[in-house]
Parts: sequence; C-alpha cells; structure tokens
Amino acid sequence: MATRSNICVKVGDVYRTVYCQWDGYLAHNGAILFEYYDSQELAEELVSHGDMLTLDKKCSKPNGHSYENPVDGYTVYYGRDRGEKNTGYIESTTRPLCNEEYLYVFEDGKWHVESEYIPNGYQELTEELISFAC
Repeated sequence: MATRSNICVKVGDVYRTVYCQWDGYLAHNGAILFEYYDSQELAEELVSHGDMLTLDKKCSKPNGHSYENPVDGYTVYYGRDRGEKNTGYIESTTRPLCNEEYLYVFEDGKWHVESEYIPNGYQELTEELISFAC
C-alpha cells in the first residue's frame, strides 16, 4: 500500500503542487526533502517535472533512467520518465489542503508538513520531527 503525499513549493504568490505515490511518510519523503531539497532553487526544480512515483535524492535524469528501469538515487516521474500526459504541477494562489496522507510545502525558505498522523497541524519540518517519526 502506498503512502501518498503532495509536495508543494511557493513561488512568488503561487503554490505549485505535485503528487507523489510512494513513501510519503516523514522518515522517507520528509527526510529527503529536508536534506536534499533545502533551497528554493532545488525545491522548484523538483516540482518542475510534475507528478512522481517515487522521490529520491536527485531529480535530474541520468542516462538510462526510466520508469521501468530507474537509476538508484533518482526521482521517478510519471510524465518525464513514463511519458504520461497531464502530470505537470498544479498552481493555486492559496496553500493546498492536505488531501493525501502527507502535505509538504516549501515556503519562507523551509519545508513545512501537515498530516493526520502528526499532532499540531501544519508545522515546520525539522530534524526532531523526522526523528520522532522513525
């Protein structure tokens, strides 16, 4: 069973949101976002490729990487890596609601998270929060 998440980046006054099918929990997606996508530029690059099957440490596309044959350590996207249509990010002027198990939002220079599994609602994603979930 998948642990779904939405990953969102605020760009100016607009939120760009993508869907991620697998491993949305704090110990996986939360930890990867916190450690490897810790700047506005990296967060924007991550969502620029649209909806994803799995999040990983890099979002570029090395030679030979595809949906069917993913290269270890690289994010797998539905559109770029499988050729699916209508998988780009969705834009809105308001922060999206948590419609999946987890919602991750990069704004004001840091990641935030919301989930029914985390007390206190929408909050900053921290190492302590990630460690608590492990």
